[in-house]
Amino acid sequence: MSTPPMFLLLALFLLLFLPWPWSLGAALVSGILGVVEVLYWQGRMRGRRVETGVEGLVGSVGTVAEPLAPLGQVRIHGELWEARSAEEVPAGSQVRVLAVNGLRLDVEEKSESP
Repeated sequence: MSTPPMFLLLALFLLLFLPWPWSLGAALVSGILGVVEVLYWQGRMRGRRVETGVEGLVGSVGTVAEPLAPLGQVRIHGELWEARSAEEVPAGSQVRVLAVNGLRLDVEEKSESP
């Protein structure tokens, strides 16, 4: 973990700056909350798969930056990609990534239904 949980920092602060009987109790409560926080986030993140690279692009939705006729550019995850579509798609439309071929994305216009 890159930064310590805030409750553990609070426990140290309370231990140093509160008067004696209160500092121990407050530091213990804050320390326990810190441990609970760490366990909560570890459990929550355990089952998640990291999505990086081209595998994370398939199924993503983006916006057409340059009209696709059939080649153009789309913006997905803040990046500009060259894309190809089977039909013409105007700029500003939403598209879904079907496949990744090298540095070119195969896309289709996103349907309006959920």
